[in-house]
Amino acid sequence: MKGILELKNTGTIKDVDAKNRIVTGYLSSFGNVDYDNDIIVKGAFQKSISERLDKIFFLYQHEWSKPLGKFKKLEEDNKGLYFEAEIIETSYGKDQILLYETGLVAEHSIGYQVIKDEWDSTKQIRTIKELKLYEGSAVTLGANSETPFTGFKSQLEQKDAISKIVQLMKSGNLTDDTFIQLELALKMLQAEAYEIGKTENTQSKNEPSADTQLKAYEPLINTLTSFKIN
Repeated sequence: MKGILELKNTGTIKDVDAKNRIVTGYLSSFGNVDYDNDIIVKGAFQKSISERLDKIFFLYQHEWSKPLGKFKKLEEDNKGLYFEAEIIETSYGKDQILLYETGLVAEHSIGYQVIKDEWDSTKQIRTIKELKLYEGSAVTLGANSETPFTGFKSQLEQKDAISKIVQLMKSGNLTDDTFIQLELALKMLQAEAYEIGKTENTQSKNEPSADTQLKAYEPLINTLTSFKIN
């Protein structure tokens, strides 16, 4: 709907220079139908970039009270809205660098207002042709309701994520907010690991039993249930 502030998770990370605190990636991609049934087309950001670049901020989780920095570069290419940003030295900024480095954060979200759009009532798709961009945010582990943390696709991915999360939490160099987010992620992974280990009661005779399948996930579940910070 025009005139209201909207949030959309459509961007990815490209590279992180932790030493110089430089992050590059995309805040948005062009041409694809996203989970809101929206398509953002090339040119939609151009007016915002040319007229108000100095008023577009790089934020932590859409929180205006926690700016990560300013965009050193913000431009459209054939893929989407490319950015380069320098993260300032704040406690939450340092957390964000750590989360980028470990690969636990790989997404970005934008806060914007639609100026021009076109609605296809047959396909139920909105094409956004122009928007007013206010901010781009780094979002961590589904802390924002628009980008829920949905877990990982395999046991290997789960184990890798758990290892990274535990390592970060044990370092003790995190703000309370980030620590809580990581703790929540571990609990969600615990629930997911248990569900993966179960099977339907209607399984065929050739399939291993639910109990047998669950045993394969016992090390993962034990890691989660016994996790403590010393």
